[in-house]
Amino acid sequence: MYKRLLKDASLYSVSSLISRGLSLITVPLFTRVLSPADYGALDLLSTFMVLMPLLIGLALDQAVSRFYLDAKDELEKKRIASTVLLYNILVFAVLIPLAWPLTRWIADVWLAGQIDRITAAMVFVYIWVHSIFTAGSNQLRYQFRSKQYAFCHIGNVFVSTGLSVLFVFFLHWGIIGVFIGQSIGQFIFGLLAVYLSRKSYSLIFHWPSLKMMLAYSLPLVPSTLSFYAMQFIDRLFLNEMKTLQEVGLYSIGARLASLVNLFLMGFHGAWWPIVMKSFREDGAQERFKTVFNYYLFVTLLILVGLSLFSEEILLVLTTEVFSGGYVVVPLLVLSAVLASIAAYFTFGIQIEKKSGYRLAINIATVILNCVLNFVLIPRFGIIGAALATASSYAFLATIGMLISQRLYYVAYHWGRIFSAFLAGTVVAGLVVVIDVPVSIAYVLLKSLIAAGLVIVLIWILDIRYRQVLSGGLFARVRGNSEN
Repeated sequence: MYKRLLKDASLYSVSSLISRGLSLITVPLFTRVLSPADYGALDLLSTFMVLMPLLIGLALDQAVSRFYLDAKDELEKKRIASTVLLYNILVFAVLIPLAWPLTRWIADVWLAGQIDRITAAMVFVYIWVHSIFTAGSNQLRYQFRSKQYAFCHIGNVFVSTGLSVLFVFFLHWGIIGVFIGQSIGQFIFGLLAVYLSRKSYSLIFHWPSLKMMLAYSLPLVPSTLSFYAMQFIDRLFLNEMKTLQEVGLYSIGARLASLVNLFLMGFHGAWWPIVMKSFREDGAQERFKTVFNYYLFVTLLILVGLSLFSEEILLVLTTEVFSGGYVVVPLLVLSAVLASIAAYFTFGIQIEKKSGYRLAINIATVILNCVLNFVLIPRFGIIGAALATASSYAFLATIGMLISQRLYYVAYHWGRIFSAFLAGTVVAGLVVVIDVPVSIAYVLLKSLIAAGLVIVLIWILDIRYRQVLSGGLFARVRGNSEN
């Protein structure tokens, strides 16, 4: 189990690392040709591109992850994979012409004329292409073909990023250049992913399989939609209560905070199929507990590293007008860590197929998030939005873990976990409460603080530091498993 987890997580992380790395390359380029208001509009459109597929896709991707690996034979697997792929190709294609009337509202009302209708229409083209790419690449993941998955994602990133830079920075096409470049890259490698996983498909649209998956996935639609909405409600409230310029500053801070996903995405790509395949095995709970400790150690180090040096990083990557977004980085990285815990380690809900619990928790969290944004943004601006997001995810992770533990118990060391969280969040929050100038002396001081925290976390979480420094993060776990 752990050899596969380490191998696959490494490949998924490498693809995520390259993806985020090249994405960061666009930041210093785009921030020199786009204004903060342009960047805010781009971020809001990116939000829209995430939420629409969740609504139209009916959470069928989650149904595939649940039923494909549990299918009785190859015929049933083909019916599941083929039906979902054809659904994505047909339904999202029909969406493009139907959405044309909506483009006027998006361009003129929601984004106050910051873009035109053609740019808004291009967003729907991207959504269609992305649905094909996602279906094909996910199929490679369900087949545990991590190398092919990584190749498609890395290839897509290089082509999409290269074309976006060409269209935006050199040809000055503006925001629409981003969507054209990304659409071309995802179309090419979406077709390649489908081709590489072609043995999973045939010309089958199997209604009984679709009904079976919809019975599972439909209750997840509002749940999943609300889960992802939590990540973007802050921008929507900022846009309504402040300005697109502040949305842009917040977005640049969120872009830096999203670097934590280099690890989170790679881990999730390998972790979730393994959980669903091994949760019935003897000793699975003990291994899950050990993985959580190492997971928490790594994510807290990322939290502290990105937070302490956020202003310096943004000054290097962007212009001075964008660097003010550093103040939201600690809270947004913390939000990502809490969200990942709510998604990756509350697997008892998924194992017992209690999707109704997720719906109730997510809706409650969205309501809380809206209330907190409404209260905090007028008083604290972008920091208020980040605080609302972090508080909401703390609620989500806590309630989700309590319910998951009742359904599938894992004996986590809660005292150690809470102590580690407290130490990490306090150190990360220093940049918010203490305003220090950017200088070599303060960079060295921050480095000493970060090094001290590493020692503290190793002690609290009982991390074998020699194995961590040598890259054998799961070596201890593997040894326990073999014994």
